[in-house]
Amino acid sequence: MQGFYRYWTPSIKKFLGELSQAESEKESALKSILQRLIVRFCKYHDKWRQLVSATAELDVLISLAIASDFYEGPACCPTIVGSSLSSQVPCLSAKKLGHPVLRSDSLGKGAFVPNDISIGGSGRARFILLTGPNMGGKSTLLRQVCLAVILAQIGADVPAESFELSPVDRIFVRMGAKDHIMAGQSTFLTELSETALMLSSATCNSLVALDELGRGTSTSDGQAIAESVLEHFVHKVQCRGMFSTHYHRLAVDYQKDSKVSLYHMSCQVGNGVGVEEVTFLYRLRPGACPKSYGVNVARLAGLPDSILHNAAAKSREFEAVYGRHRKGSEGKLAIQSCDKMAVLIRSLINATTSLSGHKSAGIDISSVTELQDKARIFLQ
Repeated sequence: MQGFYRYWTPSIKKFLGELSQAESEKESALKSILQRLIVRFCKYHDKWRQLVSATAELDVLISLAIASDFYEGPACCPTIVGSSLSSQVPCLSAKKLGHPVLRSDSLGKGAFVPNDISIGGSGRARFILLTGPNMGGKSTLLRQVCLAVILAQIGADVPAESFELSPVDRIFVRMGAKDHIMAGQSTFLTELSETALMLSSATCNSLVALDELGRGTSTSDGQAIAESVLEHFVHKVQCRGMFSTHYHRLAVDYQKDSKVSLYHMSCQVGNGVGVEEVTFLYRLRPGACPKSYGVNVARLAGLPDSILHNAAAKSREFEAVYGRHRKGSEGKLAIQSCDKMAVLIRSLINATTSLSGHKSAGIDISSVTELQDKARIFLQ
């Protein structure tokens, strides 16, 4: 049908008018009822707000109690150390720290391995430089420390035998790889943008967790950026932090720095058929790890044996070439440094000898200035 005509009898027209009037009266009545309810609610507004607040607090406390029962292993009430003295170094110390979420039944193989960790405090370094094999547990350790700090500062129990903490104003975490392609930001740019925010906002009471900073670019650039960022946090901001990295050169550069502690996630290395087989121990141990054992992760991922053997051979070749190159370059730098030092010493002796024959009133100011510049270069 292309069209139709509606036919209303006089009775239908009468009923439709009554229906429209009834709906109008209904809407007006409901609006009046709602207004009266709002007036009565506002009359007891303070009591309702107290009730909602008490319900929210009960919900939080019940949730924390349930979470505490969920912990595997020991749990304790954290000790918050006040910073009444301006010279007091902020601290973070935990004994047998577990994970508030991960459990042995969810992991599927073996219980979660707790670890002792100490950052800051009297006589301890404020920063941990963490190395270790791929999949060795570095990122998990960073996460569990940050989660434990949050739990401690909201008044919850912490999955540890003991936990001592100076208050943390903010936690800064740079972890994982992501990009914002629609905004024209690559993975590396996103990583550095987050790092820039940390550098500009962190204070001495902050906690910083950096996971493999600088991996999105070439090795030389990435290592240079990572070392510069670490240097800023350690010596300028002087906050507590953890820095996990596969740039093992950083461990060499900071092995004598008293403000940085070198730690690694331990493992056992066995001799496989052409490829090293690594057993992860997930234990935090002092010192640096010499390798990252990336070929072992490729083995776990199921890459063909031919590719694994080829990768292992190339890895040994790279390590041998890099070792020889580094030793040679360090020797050349040492010789060049000694030669420059000898030239400067001879120049200082000659300048001093030429000045010794003059009387104080006749000393050439330019010669003295030149001597000072050379001495300054020598000290540098």
